[in-house]
Amino acid sequence: MSNMIKPQILLVDDDLAVLDGLKKILTQDGYTVSTASSGYEALNLLSKRGFDIILTDMKLPGMGGLSLIQEIRKKNEPVAIVVITAYSSVKTAVDAIKCGADDYLTKPLNIEELQVVLEKLWERQQLVVQNLILKEKLKDKYKFSELIGCSPKTDGIFKMIGDVSSSMASVLITGETGTGKELVANAIHYRSDRACMPFVALHCAALSEGVLESELFGHEKGAFTDAIQTRKGRFEMADHGTLFLDEVGDMSLKVQVKLLRVLEKGEFERVGGEKTLKVDVRLIAATNRTLEKEIAEGRFREDLFYRLNVVRIHLPPLRERQEDIPLLSNFFVVKYTKKYKKEIEWLVPEVVNALCAYPWPGNVRELEHVIERAVVLCKNSTISIEHLPEAIISKKEDVAVVKIPIGLSLKEAEKEIIQKTLQMTRGSKKDAAKILGISTRKIEYKVKEWE
Repeated sequence: MSNMIKPQILLVDDDLAVLDGLKKILTQDGYTVSTASSGYEALNLLSKRGFDIILTDMKLPGMGGLSLIQEIRKKNEPVAIVVITAYSSVKTAVDAIKCGADDYLTKPLNIEELQVVLEKLWERQQLVVQNLILKEKLKDKYKFSELIGCSPKTDGIFKMIGDVSSSMASVLITGETGTGKELVANAIHYRSDRACMPFVALHCAALSEGVLESELFGHEKGAFTDAIQTRKGRFEMADHGTLFLDEVGDMSLKVQVKLLRVLEKGEFERVGGEKTLKVDVRLIAATNRTLEKEIAEGRFREDLFYRLNVVRIHLPPLRERQEDIPLLSNFFVVKYTKKYKKEIEWLVPEVVNALCAYPWPGNVRELEHVIERAVVLCKNSTISIEHLPEAIISKKEDVAVVKIPIGLSLKEAEKEIIQKTLQMTRGSKKDAAKILGISTRKIEYKVKEWE
């Protein structure tokens, strides 16, 4: 073999002379070889250590070769199996392959043929392992990507991603612009069984009906003026993988009809084509619109909505999960200090307070841009308040200072502070209570008293 590392082999045969002779030959060739004289002994060894290839005779005492193969495959052991059978019993070898064996050899053994089979299986085993490692790396890389947070709402999103990833169900991701809908779609795909297949994204907003139709389904040469050659659409590109359609609520009704057909039948025709194409695609859609409202106003098909909305994941705006802002901010600081080769250690508390007080209309995307700007402007090891945009600084000043006139009673001052804090949190009593360090119930009681 060209590879310096050779597989670990388990020989299974009740003929001890055959076991001893074959072990010597393979050991001299550099293989690590263990032996077992029965199927039960082989299973016992396999439970204690891993083997790359098992070479087993079909006739074994107690548990036959077929039963041994079936037991190994039940345990999902990632091991290659070669069966050895008499020349007159090739049908038995075929049965063994149906049960999960990878190859067979006939007696008397040809050592050169054995070497070729071992090399072939070992190369395949290495490819399988490499693919598994790649898949695990992809899962780790896109496990939750930049979906950072510790709030209950974020924890709920993580759980939903884990629950739906292994299924084929369509997923509808809703939320404001900038909340991370494509990141969620990525996380679902790269934790699924399709992780090694394509993840294809298409943003439907701002595309005309004709362009969107061509992007989704492809077109044939000459289908329209600029169609100088045949082109595959996103559905073909995503075959056996995942297609992510962002801002699906912006689709025209005509394109919605065609999309519904693909979801129902898994087939479509390219623009200008007559040949029906079939695909196997898992669809994840996203929108910042309220599709129920779009349905009521006749702009979105109800049947398509039900097809898309098998599982819904709603991403709350950043202002509703303020606990996540410090974690996200630190994540982006690390990301952009590496990008711009800077040595920035931390954010001063005043900066964190200002970031938490800001309502973030652009959500996580806006926060990331603010942190990137701060890293670029920062000349030392600490990001301070002057590195933030004026809009955030002024917002901080608005909410951080409550002017209490001299002579105002303690009761009136309390009312002024709570009201200003509620304005800052856009009426969220829970968030106001966290900022003030009091219970939500106390704020509810006070508001009711004032009303």
